[in-house]
Amino acid sequence: MKSIGFSKEINTGHYLNPFDGFQPKEMTIEERYDEITGVASRILPYRIRPAQKPDLNAYLEKSPESICPFCPDLFEKLTPKFPPEIIEEGKFRRGKACLFPNAFPYDTANSVAIFSFSHLLALDQLTPEEMRDGFAVCRDYFQRIAELQKGYQYCSINWNYMPPAGGGLIHPHLQTIAGVRPTNFMRRLLESASNYEILSNGGHLWRNLLDLEREADERFIASTGAITWLTAFSPKGMAGEIDFYFKEKTSFFDLTEGNFEEWLRGLSRIFYSLYVNHFMSFNLSLYATLTPEKNFWVQGKIVPRFEVNPLGTSDLNYFEKLHNEIICPIAPEQLCKELQQYLPGG
Repeated sequence: MKSIGFSKEINTGHYLNPFDGFQPKEMTIEERYDEITGVASRILPYRIRPAQKPDLNAYLEKSPESICPFCPDLFEKLTPKFPPEIIEEGKFRRGKACLFPNAFPYDTANSVAIFSFSHLLALDQLTPEEMRDGFAVCRDYFQRIAELQKGYQYCSINWNYMPPAGGGLIHPHLQTIAGVRPTNFMRRLLESASNYEILSNGGHLWRNLLDLEREADERFIASTGAITWLTAFSPKGMAGEIDFYFKEKTSFFDLTEGNFEEWLRGLSRIFYSLYVNHFMSFNLSLYATLTPEKNFWVQGKIVPRFEVNPLGTSDLNYFEKLHNEIICPIAPEQLCKELQQYLPGG
């Protein structure tokens, strides 16, 4: 089986420690690189992690229901509608959820979906029941996009939960994108899978990745049925990264109702683990094709986010933004062990 392309190098830094009478101190720096994603990370276990549960009241004071465009009083006045040729009613609705065009779009087919009119849902309240309608209405939208035959081949469901993750509103909402071209990161995944097939004489990247990770038993969290959950070898976030793969699902429309139920149960357990460990925010993306792609499996990533106290500093700095390398204070293998208790099925 061809190598997946994980590499790491361990180096040591030295300084005289002012907290120990200026005695010599060594610090381990582990540099990792993932050829699949192109992500370089530095695992620095001496960096800080969240220690206190954040206070949500500060965000509520700045963004109350009275000025929220996703709450009932302003929703119909301030949220856009689709033209009748897309949907006669102007918005897609499913149960408590509603999907409508993004007023500040990132792409030509960029929509927003609210789960309900509930203004705030804490991480421990993100149950499958609370999330079900929101993800279902995204499925309805993609189905309609496919029916219109506008040439869209790629799609994603995305979530910036709370301001530390870039959420402009605390009212829980998703964003969907459908495009003729994949985003830059998804293009990298597609190219890696295609190159792997060529270099391995027909090997399948994602199947082999999951087999190798299960055998290594270092970052394999669980298999809950159709979905395998891993921590990333080289994470995209300072607090690590959780990945999920829908096995043998080669397009968004391969996903069944049962697959989504399994996914929501897993997400809920992951979010609860973040809540227990004092996180308050995350980024999530699900990547998929709208037509079958044999070299690609529907998959996604969750990156926990937090602010660094006491100043509320962002967990991103020049290393991430300008050098394309991630600083991570927790080893992916340790994060995996912590998550296994919340997501049984290994």
